[in-house]
Amino acid sequence: MTPPAFFDKIADFYDPLTHLYMFGTYEAVRRRILKLHRSDSQEVLDICCGTGYVSNRVIAGQVVGIDLSMKMLRSNQHNQRRDGRGARLVNGSVRVLPFRDEQFDEVYFTLAAHEFRDLAYVLAEVRRVLRPGGQLIIYDLFETPNPLFKLILHTFYYYLVEQRCMWVYTRDGWRALLEQVGLRMEGLEAPYGPSALVRAVK
Repeated sequence: MTPPAFFDKIADFYDPLTHLYMFGTYEAVRRRILKLHRSDSQEVLDICCGTGYVSNRVIAGQVVGIDLSMKMLRSNQHNQRRDGRGARLVNGSVRVLPFRDEQFDEVYFTLAAHEFRDLAYVLAEVRRVLRPGGQLIIYDLFETPNPLFKLILHTFYYYLVEQRCMWVYTRDGWRALLEQVGLRMEGLEAPYGPSALVRAVK
């Protein structure tokens, strides 16, 4: 996992850098993610929420964002003031989520899953806090079969963007990983380049 100190250093530049690395798809991806939101969800959790890519846009009775980097959370607060949104922010680890069992209707996990070698452990925690029938939405880097995108993934993203801290999965890999922790993959689409939008249900 990329250490929080790294994100503390880049927090002020994280949003423009992400715009750059997503090659113009930043807003389009967010719209696709939010289309999967269930309007009847009362409690929503955004893990590794960073500057609020999802937590400052999704609408629910209560939105909670959790991240290990305090400076990213401060940037999130700044964005909340700008956008007029008010997610509750928590400084903490996704490996030990400080929430009760079956608390959330939805969990979002964007652009961070690839940083965890022990991703199954994190997903098991997500399952614990999801209500029965609740959904997990993941947007992340993807081990695509496309040769060009695969080359970009394992050169540009691996060395430059992710600093060699990257574990990615194929479609079958995602399905197996989710099933391992008791989640059912309902869909996977690869909207742009070497990335995937995954939906799973408890």
